[in-house]
Amino acid sequence: MSEPINKRNDISSAPTPQNTPASVTNSYLRSQPPTVSTITEEDGNDVSALMNNPALMSMIQGKLSSLVGQDSGYVEQLPKAVKNRVGGLKAIQQQQMQLEAEFQKELLELEKKYFKKYEPLYVRRKEIVVGDAEPTAEEIAEGRALLEDEEDDKIEEVKEEEEEVKGVPGFWLTALLNLQTVAETITERDSDVLDFVTDIRMEYLESPGFKLIFEFNAEKNPFFTNKTLSKSYYYQAELGYSGDFVYDHAEGDVINWTSSDKNVTLIIERRKQRNKHTKQTRTIEKLTPTESFFNFFDPPKPPTEKGDDEEDFDEDDEDLEARLELDYQLGEEIKDRLIPRAIDWFTGEAVDFQSEDEFDEEDFSGDDDQDDDDDSDEDEESDDEEGEAAGKTKQQPPECKQS
Repeated sequence: MSEPINKRNDISSAPTPQNTPASVTNSYLRSQPPTVSTITEEDGNDVSALMNNPALMSMIQGKLSSLVGQDSGYVEQLPKAVKNRVGGLKAIQQQQMQLEAEFQKELLELEKKYFKKYEPLYVRRKEIVVGDAEPTAEEIAEGRALLEDEEDDKIEEVKEEEEEVKGVPGFWLTALLNLQTVAETITERDSDVLDFVTDIRMEYLESPGFKLIFEFNAEKNPFFTNKTLSKSYYYQAELGYSGDFVYDHAEGDVINWTSSDKNVTLIIERRKQRNKHTKQTRTIEKLTPTESFFNFFDPPKPPTEKGDDEEDFDEDDEDLEARLELDYQLGEEIKDRLIPRAIDWFTGEAVDFQSEDEFDEEDFSGDDDQDDDDDSDEDEESDDEEGEAAGKTKQQPPECKQS
């Protein structure tokens, strides 16, 4: 169940036929002649002047922005019989959406049912990773066969001096670093902390949602006192327009750092300050937040609804939306990809499969580059020929080519 329900954000704001119907040119509105005068070729210069007027263009863009999402009135102007049919189609679709909601809820219950069957396997995995247990002879034989088939390499026998190594050191840190989306959030300082992770697991919540749990070696971890750090993702009670669960918000645990020096989410700047009168010195500390994977446990808060007198969107909103999307994506990646296939992310096998499935732009960009080079060569040859011809009459200055 590595890819369960496709829980995405609501798409209710997507364009609809009511906004800009594609068939409007063939509709009953065709009988209404346009009220905007036709621009002739003679008006070309005037049009260019208008297009180059920044104030006018800004006004036009503002007007167009205000029309986005507005009802065009297309359906209201249809004949009564057609409007009745549209209403009937809407009712049929609503019935389908109700069935879709039932399907999603039953699918979630099926996920939970099989997750209970996975849990003993995850417990077994943790025991081997931390060194509390060893794999059986049957597990070793089956695993060796799988590794040999996939890598086509012989596995060396365990040496005596290696038997003192307990469990699989760096198991979860290595797996996290191989998952690209998560790896991009991990700093060098984070790696030192994540090296103490002993297990990563998830639980389903009573309400729609799930919880991610990071367990640490509390006895050896010098960075914070928490034995576990958890983060819960909550979905809205009602399904979205597409029939999927809609992300609502996330909540994370507070990290009890042992000191400011151990807090990898902060940068500490220290400077000495001398008293002019007493000549005594003291150390001033300035704590500055910095990028860190552990900001994952302090998720961004969804925006609140704004008043009518405020703008709907601004740069801060866009930044917040981007951080919310990344936060949700990280949770889904860990839940659906990392936890079920942790051993494959540790060995790197999952990275190979991911590369095979994804669109390889380099293969195509190389061809495009070659085509561009060919076109460039052709252009240069053409320029040379033109230059030779022109050189007989008048020497032309070199052309300034901009990429």
